[in-house]
Amino acid sequence: MTQPGSDASQSGSSLPPQVSDAGSESLSHEGEQRTEPRQEALEFMLRRMRHRGDFPALSSSVVAINRITASESESVSKLSELILRDFSLTNKLLRVVNSVHYRPGGGSISTVSRAVIVLGFDAVRNIAITVLLFEHLQDKANAAQLKEEFLRACLAGLLAREIAARMRLRELEQAYICAVFHNLGRLVSQYYFAEESEDIRRVARQSSCSEDVAALQVLGLSFEDLGTGLAQAWGFPPVIVSSMRKLAEGPVRRIDTQEGRLRALSACANELCDAVAGLAPAERDREIRHIASRFTDAVPMAENALEEVLDTAIDELTDIAGIIQIHLPATRIGRQLHRFLNAAEAGAAPAGEAPVPGQLEERALPAGAIADGAAPSPKPDPQSVLTAGIQDITNALLEGLKLNDVLRIILETIYRAMGFKHVLLCIRDARNNSMAGRFGFGPDVDLLIRSVRFSLATQPDNVFNVATAKGVDILISDVDDPQIASRIPAWYRKALSSQTFVLFPLTLKNKPVALIYADKDHAGDIVIAEAELALLRTLRNQALLAIKQAA
Repeated sequence: MTQPGSDASQSGSSLPPQVSDAGSESLSHEGEQRTEPRQEALEFMLRRMRHRGDFPALSSSVVAINRITASESESVSKLSELILRDFSLTNKLLRVVNSVHYRPGGGSISTVSRAVIVLGFDAVRNIAITVLLFEHLQDKANAAQLKEEFLRACLAGLLAREIAARMRLRELEQAYICAVFHNLGRLVSQYYFAEESEDIRRVARQSSCSEDVAALQVLGLSFEDLGTGLAQAWGFPPVIVSSMRKLAEGPVRRIDTQEGRLRALSACANELCDAVAGLAPAERDREIRHIASRFTDAVPMAENALEEVLDTAIDELTDIAGIIQIHLPATRIGRQLHRFLNAAEAGAAPAGEAPVPGQLEERALPAGAIADGAAPSPKPDPQSVLTAGIQDITNALLEGLKLNDVLRIILETIYRAMGFKHVLLCIRDARNNSMAGRFGFGPDVDLLIRSVRFSLATQPDNVFNVATAKGVDILISDVDDPQIASRIPAWYRKALSSQTFVLFPLTLKNKPVALIYADKDHAGDIVIAEAELALLRTLRNQALLAIKQAA
């Protein structure tokens, strides 16, 4: 760390060697090209981040999610598969989508696949990336400040989405993700460069300048440049990267382009968030009025509507904080939001009247929320997951979802409940009377799909043909058991290394139409209790019903 009164550009070898007297440079907010020294500083910072062992894992996950586009027919499957690789992420995401702010019509959602279908690809992607970012940004020595930064970013996203809804805009989810990542540079700086971040706050206080200007002195580039550079490396669309750029001072004019709307929304939401979360009451109220006036053309919002937006966003943040296991009243931003709500309610309610429901301190955390540092939630009981999935699929059948969507939800329910390595659906190909892999879940599932294909015309000389020809469920505990080894087909041994698997054939009018395959690595790993087997067969029957309805 630099010492008080020293030149921040001389704060040690952790700073980019190319930077000197960076504080004399002016910020470029409206499209100026970066100077070469600033680009070199960005590359230096990204290299430092890559040297942290946890950074590549986060980057690969975010890049993989961003590569999936909603227009692709298999995007639901691909996104679900990515999320399902991480149990903690899956569990938290499903709890978020079942919170009061997301749950459609009061019905529960028990699978990621159905969440994508019901809420939309963008909504689930954005929740996943937000939770993923929080799960990653954990550091005991730095935990308190990181939680503050994350909650502030999350509140900004919720404000932007709520304002966009009030303006009847279509880009609700884009508004959310743009606002969340508007200050990405400040967030990642706090995690990867904690000492420099403290220096930045000190320089900002001593020089009475913005943190972006202070960051130029300490890091050699602004938080804005660090954030946009990282967002580009992570594959975020240009419209999101553009929205991370700060706006010039003064009134913000209305721009009727998607980029202009999202940039204004992101800036407005973040400025409101900073005011509500960081200022004393008198100064806060003045700043909120100033922000409303500054954005009156670009983000028109009546004063009473703005208060409702803030209340709704704070209420939703309370739910999310509980789900990701942050005790909100123990945080600085939580206490500040509590004071904001109390001030608003005190002005609205007569003396002696009962508090308005939803007040922060009286609000119970959602079920399962625990204090910081407590043990993580246990894995769900298989029977509970299977039962919830059956209800979810019943709802999907009543809603008339497409066959592939219903089958995907069934496979995901089995995958989550039983902890299989792979779950694969095979469909009969009538042209050549064979069974071929269609879609599934698990590592390298695309390769598995291409590898699983077998003829139905042959005599039932192996377990796959026996299962499909006779319509019987088969569990192979050990593929190398001398009594069964000869009945394991050569194509299976070539394609898979799993030592145990189970087969659930789907048969209509005594003819095989599909097959559910599931496996685990080691012999004896698959143990299915009687109650679980009954539920798995119910799921298989639901799959048959969906196929009948689609016929």
